[in-house]
Amino acid sequence: MISKSTSESLVIDDFSSQLPVIGKHLNEFALYHLQENVSLDKSYKMSDTFAIIVVYKGDLTIKIDGRPHSLSRGAIACIPPGKTLNLNLKDQEIDGYMMTFSSLFFELLQIPVSVSKDKLMINSESDPIENTLNRIDQIFSLIKDGLSNSDDLFRKEKLLNLVAVFFIEIINAYAQNNPIAKKLCKADGLSRKNKICKDFFVLVKQHSREERQLKFYADKLCVSPKHLSFLIKNATGLPANKWITDAVIHDAKHLLQNSGNSVKEIAYILNFSNQSFFGKYFKREVGISPSDYQSEVLC
Repeated sequence: MISKSTSESLVIDDFSSQLPVIGKHLNEFALYHLQENVSLDKSYKMSDTFAIIVVYKGDLTIKIDGRPHSLSRGAIACIPPGKTLNLNLKDQEIDGYMMTFSSLFFELLQIPVSVSKDKLMINSESDPIENTLNRIDQIFSLIKDGLSNSDDLFRKEKLLNLVAVFFIEIINAYAQNNPIAKKLCKADGLSRKNKICKDFFVLVKQHSREERQLKFYADKLCVSPKHLSFLIKNATGLPANKWITDAVIHDAKHLLQNSGNSVKEIAYILNFSNQSFFGKYFKREVGISPSDYQSEVLC
């Protein structure tokens, strides 16, 4: 297993050692099949990782921060970052899926309602959304196809859209019986601060290869760097600079894993002044050099 400092990769790799992973997962996204005779024998700290569990058949007991939750057919549990997750099967006929993805992946989702990450947990003991399962199953089929096609140049973009549709389906299902949630879904537009946050992540996705300075993004959004940093930290719990750095590192990992380019060429693609600077930047964030990382993932 590759030693990485980013906690979401550690969780994905650890899950992959015990759960059947579908297709070739990305650094920031993976899909697992929960089925009979499979369980995780220890707790996992979801430091910077979301987990979504959907149950199609049987009964599943999970523990979130030590508190047990019983999931039956149609139940969905969303576990936000910072929680500790433990899975144990209580029915050998269990069938379901679990998605894990990084905070950066979540922030890039185009969801048409404001969802606080601190309040993302959907009560796993609420009424199951039986009438939504067929549509969710269709979404998972498309996600599985996307994960299986590692040669698709737009694989990540397709997965982002499919996961966004998944969230829209479950938000819509719960809102039907929740007047407050329905009102939120019908609200016209986002507040200015939420719009700034959303636009920031779009800009990071578009420009992180060329621009790593917070001032560039603040200027684009017509706010001061200090105010932008405050808004992003308040909305996500992480500083804006950390999101920019994470975007660069995710891009660097993708290039190191999937391109035939040398480390020097990748440093040029990512707009580093030289290979040495890129190497120090990468090692500071990941814990190993780009060349060592490339050697381990391609071995």
